[in-house]
Amino acid sequence: MSALPFAWSGAQWVTPAGELRDLPLVRRGMGEWLAAAVAELDTVQVAADKVREDLRIRLSEAYAAMDMATSDEEFERAYGMVGEVRRLLDFEASREVLARDLPLMHGVRAISSELLSATTARVSQLLSLASQFEEFRAPLRDPAEWVARLGAAPRTEHVRTALVWDAFTLAEPALATSLGTPAGKRLLFAAMDRRFGARRKFGGYDGWRGVALAG
Repeated sequence: MSALPFAWSGAQWVTPAGELRDLPLVRRGMGEWLAAAVAELDTVQVAADKVREDLRIRLSEAYAAMDMATSDEEFERAYGMVGEVRRLLDFEASREVLARDLPLMHGVRAISSELLSATTARVSQLLSLASQFEEFRAPLRDPAEWVARLGAAPRTEHVRTALVWDAFTLAEPALATSLGTPAGKRLLFAAMDRRFGARRKFGGYDGWRGVALAG
């Protein structure tokens, strides 16, 4: 199943790359994603049905082989095949419990249809509800995750706090906007202190040693 086309940053809907999207694009993207998800489940269900039918045929053949066995060796071989096929059928039956959750699939189809055809007010309400679920939230909600991706530089090099904040807002505009400058800087600089050591004065400005912002 493909990744969600949009996530809720806490302030706006964004793409996985952090690009902002307006309501019409989110409406179509979410609706089409849900429709594709159900279609994929339908395809998996058809394939599972075919596997189960093949296993039932093999089970019948194994039972017939037991009946026609003319030696203990042939009987034991056929009996072993029966056991193996029955184990596979039990496994497929356990997977079927989830695959045949038809009420859920019908519900997803209904939501997909409504997203694609409902009024703007109703779509806004649906997306507001969706944003409360964890899987729809933006994957990056903490500046520490961005800091963890920074590269290391020689200790002789240093970078000022203002440049770190500028690089962060450029790389994660949705997150920086939702956090706001005061809270965003507080979280970002604390994460920088934990990874690169406490800020120090370098020629009249605060900064860190050994940071590669382009890493």
